[in-house]
Amino acid sequence: MSLLFLGFPKVQVDSDPVMQKVEAIFKQMTVAEKVDFCHGTGFATRPIPRLGVPAWEMSDGPQGLRGNDGEKATYFPTGISLASTWNVDCAKKQGIAMGEEAQYYRKGVILGPAINMIRTPLGGRSFEYMSEDPFLAGKLAVNYIQGVQSQGVSACVKHYAANSQENERGTIDARVDERTLRELYLPAFEMAIKEGGARSIMAAYNRLNGTYCAENSHLLNDILKKEWGFKGAAMSDWGAVHSTIGTAFGGLDLEMPGGSPRDFMAQPLLNAVTAGQVPMSVIDDKVRRTLWAIYSGGPGTAVANNPEHWAITRAIARESIVMLKNANSTLPLDPAKLKKIAVIGPFADLKQGGSGGSSSVYSPYEVTALQGIKTALEGKAEVVYAKGAETGEQVFDAIPTSAFPDGLKGEYFATKTFEGEPTVTRTDANLDFDWGHGSPDPKIPNDNFNARWTGTLVAPKTGKFILGTSSDDGSRLYVDGKLVVDNWGDHGVQGKSVQLDLVQGKKYQVKVQFYEAAGDAVVKLYWSMPNADSDPLLTAADEAAKSADAVILCVGTTHQYDTEGSDKPDMHLMGKQDAFVQHMLRVNPKTIVVLFTGSAVETPWSGEAPALLEAWYPGMEGGNALADILFGTVSPSGKLPLTFPNKLADSPAHANGNYPGKNGTLHYDEGLLIGYRYFDTKKLAPKFPFGFGLSYTTFEYSNLKVKTEGHTATVTVDVKNTGKVAGMESVQLYIHPHKSAVERPEKELKGFGKEMLDAGQTKTYTFKLDSRAFAYYDVKAKDWKVEPGNFDVLVGSSSRDIRSRGVIKL
Repeated sequence: MSLLFLGFPKVQVDSDPVMQKVEAIFKQMTVAEKVDFCHGTGFATRPIPRLGVPAWEMSDGPQGLRGNDGEKATYFPTGISLASTWNVDCAKKQGIAMGEEAQYYRKGVILGPAINMIRTPLGGRSFEYMSEDPFLAGKLAVNYIQGVQSQGVSACVKHYAANSQENERGTIDARVDERTLRELYLPAFEMAIKEGGARSIMAAYNRLNGTYCAENSHLLNDILKKEWGFKGAAMSDWGAVHSTIGTAFGGLDLEMPGGSPRDFMAQPLLNAVTAGQVPMSVIDDKVRRTLWAIYSGGPGTAVANNPEHWAITRAIARESIVMLKNANSTLPLDPAKLKKIAVIGPFADLKQGGSGGSSSVYSPYEVTALQGIKTALEGKAEVVYAKGAETGEQVFDAIPTSAFPDGLKGEYFATKTFEGEPTVTRTDANLDFDWGHGSPDPKIPNDNFNARWTGTLVAPKTGKFILGTSSDDGSRLYVDGKLVVDNWGDHGVQGKSVQLDLVQGKKYQVKVQFYEAAGDAVVKLYWSMPNADSDPLLTAADEAAKSADAVILCVGTTHQYDTEGSDKPDMHLMGKQDAFVQHMLRVNPKTIVVLFTGSAVETPWSGEAPALLEAWYPGMEGGNALADILFGTVSPSGKLPLTFPNKLADSPAHANGNYPGKNGTLHYDEGLLIGYRYFDTKKLAPKFPFGFGLSYTTFEYSNLKVKTEGHTATVTVDVKNTGKVAGMESVQLYIHPHKSAVERPEKELKGFGKEMLDAGQTKTYTFKLDSRAFAYYDVKAKDWKVEPGNFDVLVGSSSRDIRSRGVIKL
């Protein structure tokens, strides 16, 4: 077997101060120190004090620094929200602000942006990702990265590659043909590296075409390092390494989280080097890359949680809210004409920043929809609130201590198994623990430990209870010796439950098993008491709605559904919210529905709703931003970065039966046809198309011009605000080839731009198209190919609303 080794790109050390420093340190490192530099320690690389090499501190951060030990950070709108702005300036500003906060907390790396394609609406991390389209995601990522790195902090683009679902993410084998990989799943990463200059990249958990991404030489060596010229550090996702020699040659530079001599890239790697199985040249390359990434950072503005950052997050949230329906100009609401407004729904006063897995952010405050509306209408109109219904998530209150008269015997093992005697034994009053990145006891390691609790549960009443466990990672619940909840597996915080008939006063023997692999350690044993005959929440909502001039109904999904570690079970709103929406629309037809979701959802009641907004997860200033839209302070300008199908079966991965995979393998048989590419090519009507979003004003397109030069082109189009209020318009440019030797989608996004236009104002949008805008990936030639011929230029307000057309002749 021949092994291809791609050395560190040749650099003139004498002329590069960073490389001078790298080489000076490198020459003094011992073999053991070099190998030690190939695996981390929690959320950092290993420092070398004798050489003055600091720990390269990391923080989760697609939408704000996750922080540790009570660190507070600005909670920005999530990735899908940022993509809904269609505004690269928003991405740049968010990146700069996050870089400043990373400097403040002395973090050298932000683990983000997350730019995987949204292949299915059920993807648990779709809310973190930016789009179903690589061009949109890539251009936003470039600006986000440039913003972060302008402050001397490195961005770590993730998850490379084809991490399209959370179900079985640690083992699933994504089978993707080379052309699909190159045209859909890699371009955003390519832009992040070539244009954004990202100094680190994170290999995904999954396999790609049979090989784990963390040891996939085609991904890491052939494409990333050789073709794209990546100079920085390729790190693993947490716990995503599965071998020593394969990973060493596969191109990974840094195993995370590390922390144990048993790590694949720790003592086993040193043994492999000593035995001559891995040459030092391979290790040297890894060390140089990580050192280069560390010392390519530098000084920047160090500030966190200041009013400037809060203003940025509010501005981004405003631009991200998508108006999906506005019948008879229901919106904006005029405060002068309102006496009473009802804010109703389980999401009206719900804060979500501190959940969602590794994307959680602990901000100093979070403005809910209710708070934002109250502030906007203070002194103008009465605001009444009613929750109306539960969210529907199965994250209930922990079973109280009163249900365990003797407490629970807790046995903690400093191992991955329950074998032998426990390391620590104690009595716990109940089971509701969140140890974060820590552990239950100093004798227990932060990762790779097990725990077991046993005791007697006494039911306080007779009836049908819901009992469950919520954990990160695995948990199991036994009742009277029978396994009733199996929540075992590596995943983020995830709840599973069972309904059981319990009798008041009866004693039940319970046992809970738990293990922690890596990252956060969370476990809870919860229940839901039997429901009462009447529903006081719904009764209160009815009373509030009946007397209101308008109802703002806030529904959606929580991070129990949209979360790292698991996918959503369906495209519905959680629980019984669809029925709740239909009920409220009957109670008061002037009900404006606001969605708080992380991906597309079905809206079977949208025909009855006079107005519908998609607010996503809008960050800490989301409530104020929503109020700005509702009352016309600004005109909505968000556009959908993904297609909303009418039903799940219309989505290509589900229409073809290619989700969630079979026997550990996931075939991407839909090829290039995901999202709007599929709907447009198959002439299938979506519920809401890619790029769609309404405004309080109107825009007219005219005077499209095309100028070509070789395999490049410049396209200009005039856009006029023909309405009565100022507004921003995101103009989208798509390309359609007349003929091709290979199958191509009906059209593909190749340009977009966003401008503010005052009422009556006209602006010219300009798009520069390079040869890649017209090319397809030729698998045989292993290169991009532009076919001579005609290409339609389609410019419009969405993928289904084309306003101007032209032809480019190549």
